[in-house]
Amino acid sequence: MEKQKRKKHGAHNESKSLWNYTLSPGWSQEEVKILKLALQKFGIGKWRSIIQSECLPDKSIGQIYIQTQRMLGQQSLGDFMGLQIDLEKVWIDNNQKKGVMRKNGCVINTGDNPNKEERKQRIEENRQKYSITQEEINKIKLPRFKNDCVAKYFTIQEIENDQFTTIEKLQHFVNLEVEIDKKVKKIQFMKSHTNGNSNLNGNGNHIQNNHLDEQK
Repeated sequence: MEKQKRKKHGAHNESKSLWNYTLSPGWSQEEVKILKLALQKFGIGKWRSIIQSECLPDKSIGQIYIQTQRMLGQQSLGDFMGLQIDLEKVWIDNNQKKGVMRKNGCVINTGDNPNKEERKQRIEENRQKYSITQEEINKIKLPRFKNDCVAKYFTIQEIENDQFTTIEKLQHFVNLEVEIDKKVKKIQFMKSHTNGNSNLNGNGNHIQNNHLDEQK
């Protein structure tokens, strides 16, 4: 019996994961360790802060979101938004749930989406149950890399994936619209600036040519 316990314990320690969550394609164990620290430092849902910290230079917000789902063991993250928590405790509780539907190891919410007050109450309950201490947060040190090519928003294809609730999809579409608007304005500014310079150069050359003609 004792031998079986040791064997089981050893198998758990030799697992390719930290607490048996599944890895999303393209993620290494080292990257997941960094993501765990980043989520605890900034909070669940603080995707932009994680991207801006440059601790995971090759990951998009969509990739971070999906791996966070797997680390918590549930698809909807709305009840944890903004929380700095012990991710392993949440995963263990979700893993022990019976009679629930799962996809990629994550619990799927099959009920109605909570209203604003219900969501607020759930977040507070999870804060009390899973939060880590401020002392633990202060000790977190993240590596820093540099990569300006990583997308800082979800693509339409990522948003339309069934991993999101309707409310989350709407919010991500709003965020995408804001990013598109920023890029359109930037392109318009650059075109305007380029055209302006072209006109100035053209006028300058024209004036210079006229001056040469007068000298002749």
